[in-house]
Amino acid sequence: MNIDKQLRVVLGPAIDAARAALRDLDDDDVPGRLRPIAKRGDGRLPVPLVAALLRSIDDDEWFRSKALEAFERRETQDPIAGAYLRRDEGWWRLVCGAVGEQASDQATERSTRLERELEDMRERSLSDRSKLKTVRKEADAAARSARASIEERLGPLRSALSDARLERDRALEQADRLRIEAEEARSDRLEAERIAASLTEQLRLARRTIADLRRRAEEGTSESVPRDPIDRARWLDRIAANSAPYREATGNTSPGDAGIASVGRLLPAGIAPDSASAIDALADADGIVVVIDGHNLLGALDPATMATGRARRSLIVALGRLVRHLGSSSVEIVFDSALRDGREDSRSDDGVVVRFAPQELIADDVIVQLSEQSGDTAVVISDDREVRERSARHGATVLWAGALADWL
Repeated sequence: MNIDKQLRVVLGPAIDAARAALRDLDDDDVPGRLRPIAKRGDGRLPVPLVAALLRSIDDDEWFRSKALEAFERRETQDPIAGAYLRRDEGWWRLVCGAVGEQASDQATERSTRLERELEDMRERSLSDRSKLKTVRKEADAAARSARASIEERLGPLRSALSDARLERDRALEQADRLRIEAEEARSDRLEAERIAASLTEQLRLARRTIADLRRRAEEGTSESVPRDPIDRARWLDRIAANSAPYREATGNTSPGDAGIASVGRLLPAGIAPDSASAIDALADADGIVVVIDGHNLLGALDPATMATGRARRSLIVALGRLVRHLGSSSVEIVFDSALRDGREDSRSDDGVVVRFAPQELIADDVIVQLSEQSGDTAVVISDDREVRERSARHGATVLWAGALADWL
């Protein structure tokens, strides 16, 4: 117990008298620092408030006199508390002596209690030691029995462990063989995909060439097709030989190509149609329809993978960013289909409309049809000059695939 608590015990009657004096005072007469104590009423005071009350008795002679009056009205009086309140000669020695006796009594009581607890601990320790010896004996016996049982069963377990290790080694060898076979199968699959992609691209170009020849024949601009089978075969050989360089020459034209007077009304002046800034400028237009030449854009991004389904799916996902960029406008991408019956149109999770040209058409024709339907609200993105020229005749704004490739 600290000194404040000991003083509280020794000067308890004086403290009670001081609290009674506070209750007898009017609210205006209660000293400011004692008002928290007065509000407590008869409730128990915490040690800090007791210390504050004792300081007020020591420092305030008027309040001490009030406390003395309340003390003297009591039937039983404590001599130490009375000497403390009256400030009798040698009162401090009386209080200190009483506090010392209180501390000594408490120390004696605590010492006695600790001695009893120590004795109890000694008795428990002796009992625990006896129990520990018994437990140790029982544990030693159990350990000997367990070791004997383990030794009895260890032989079969060791044999089983050896067999398991052999099985594990065989399984690891088989896993290595399967891993090598899987790598070879993966290489074969990639090679098959590459060949399939090459064949798909060749088929697409062949269909495109045939459609181009049909269109030229319908427009009356193509040369006459020979009627003789041998001459017709020679004519087709010549067309096939000339189609690849023709496509290469016409597939990557620049904004300076002749044939289109304007790239369209939706592109602000000063912005090149083959720059990423042209894609940024589309965000300012509302309600437009952006039509993209799918294989053309794949070629601008990565010619080595342009004909694979994986590249097409990745591109459709990437175009979700363009959908978000355009806001209320729509984005449609058109591919040539390698299937005999074509493929159905669909819409991706991001809102990209995916179209495949039917068997009787190529993607170029579908793009031109869509531009005709939308008129001057259409934006056609392709590196194919002929596609741009045909779309521009219907009022479409035309941009280069390289612009979108750079933007992506």
